[in-house]
Amino acid sequence: MKRITALLLTLILMLSLFGCIRISCSAPIRYSNAERYTAGDFTYDESKVKKVEIEWIAGSVKLLNAKGTLSVSETCDKELSEELQMHWWIDGTTLKIKYCKSGEKISLFDIDKKDLTVELPAFADLEIEIASGYVQAEHMLDLGKLKLETASGGADFQFLSAKEVKVDSASGGLNFGQVSVSGEFEINTASGGLAVNDITANEIDVNSASGDISLGKITAEKVDIDNASGFVVLWLHSANEVRIDSTSGGIRIKLDDKEGGAKIKFDAVSGNFNTALSVVNSGDLMTIGDGRINIEIKVVSGTVTVE
Repeated sequence: MKRITALLLTLILMLSLFGCIRISCSAPIRYSNAERYTAGDFTYDESKVKKVEIEWIAGSVKLLNAKGTLSVSETCDKELSEELQMHWWIDGTTLKIKYCKSGEKISLFDIDKKDLTVELPAFADLEIEIASGYVQAEHMLDLGKLKLETASGGADFQFLSAKEVKVDSASGGLNFGQVSVSGEFEINTASGGLAVNDITANEIDVNSASGDISLGKITAEKVDIDNASGFVVLWLHSANEVRIDSTSGGIRIKLDDKEGGAKIKFDAVSGNFNTALSVVNSGDLMTIGDGRINIEIKVVSGTVTVE
């Protein structure tokens, strides 16, 4: 859980609004090259941008792919001064979007919730830092590398294709529908559940301090789960290596290929192993079917069920 501790420390700093607002006070938002930024909604040419960076403080961020001339807009339940409107700048091939003007003072206890909608070029890299809000993509989203950091809120991606995915979340639920990642799918969450309906990735790495984990129809070379507290559900369609380390909470594993089966090494301080499948015991290994998937499970307390 060392990574979770580091995550908490990092996102506590992020809650101070990207290093600009101290807890229980207000201070100006600051970022470099402020004079190059423009205020308000805008459009841009997709061919000019290969990467998008978003720093948002409060409200939602809605993402979608589009072609040609792309638009970026925000809405708020009150009229915004130019200083409080989003500010943007295309630096080379990187589009940078900020919550407001650099130097603008914002109180931690009186923040305008603004909803941002961003049209993205297909296969662009995307980095999002959001202090308090929700990130969502309702339609198919094709990206390069995705990096998301959220201190309070959550995310919902219905259809996601990317080279790499890394999400750091201090608080909030993370929901994914269908996911296809050519590289690593990495999730670090301190508090909040993770649910994925269908995932294909080279490597899946999940670290959770508190919250249920549900990964459906997994196709991956390697799956690595560290879970301190919560229920873990894995539906293994195809995998080579699976490692689960759980402190407290049940574990349920569904094997799609029961003939191929799995070799399971189970180590528990206080826990039970249950299965209705035929098992051959050999030392500390339990073999189901041909033992194609290597599974290592360590639990302090909890029941493991394989079906």
